[in-house]
Amino acid sequence: MRPTKTVLAAGAIVGVGLWLLSGGVEAGHANARQRESSSPQRASPVRRLSVTVHQGRLTATVQDSPIGSVLEELDSQTDVALIPADDLDIAEHRISVQLADVPLDEGLRRLLKDYDTFFYYGGVGNAPSSLQAVWIYPKGTASALRPVPPEAWASSKELEAGFADRSPEVREQAYVALLLRPGSAGRERVLQAIRGVSETDEAVRQRLLSSAISNGMRLPPDLLADLARWDGSEGIRLMALDALVGDPIVQETAQAALTDSSQTIRKRAKEILAELAVR
Repeated sequence: MRPTKTVLAAGAIVGVGLWLLSGGVEAGHANARQRESSSPQRASPVRRLSVTVHQGRLTATVQDSPIGSVLEELDSQTDVALIPADDLDIAEHRISVQLADVPLDEGLRRLLKDYDTFFYYGGVGNAPSSLQAVWIYPKGTASALRPVPPEAWASSKELEAGFADRSPEVREQAYVALLLRPGSAGRERVLQAIRGVSETDEAVRQRLLSSAISNGMRLPPDLLADLARWDGSEGIRLMALDALVGDPIVQETAQAALTDSSQTIRKRAKEILAELAVR
């Protein structure tokens, strides 16, 4: 409210100044609130992934999706081996594309337009050549194509056929090749082999577990704990126990390993428990 006429002139000036200042601040706050409420909110990016392959034709809606997820979907629906380069971060690289019932190879070229790619076409006997494999590299990095053994580019279905081979070496190559592919189905087949469900050769299982650990494959802690306590292979029990270091379940597992039939494993269990006691 305005100052009264009985206030001294100097006081009137101060009062009017304070009144104007207060009103100006409130008006400023109101304008700011109004601008804030009227300005559009920054929306989170919309991510969509839908891939369908039917009779050699591709339909896809991909919006800001990791390339690894897209390759996983394609791997489950085609016989084409899709092989990302080691230096391609399939979890971080994202792609967006809209495809409607296009030939598979054309769709893959459009989907992978921002990458260096090599398409391999091959055939057997009198059959016409068809797309067999695609190698994918970060843009500008694929200066040369080097030949690789068939297990490196065979489709997942072809690799799975190798699991029934009588040769332990062939089965191991198939398991390791599948281990390096994106896709939950392949990882599950590898885990089944490590468990001993689909693979009975102890040496193959041991080398497969070693490959899984060295390649950074995430192995469920309960699987490792079971292997460390109950597996018939001393080498697998020891590797599983070591792989659990850093996981909360390692203390319980190491405690159980103190009664293991192997002196080497009992010694390692004591070392792990001693390290935990120091922390």
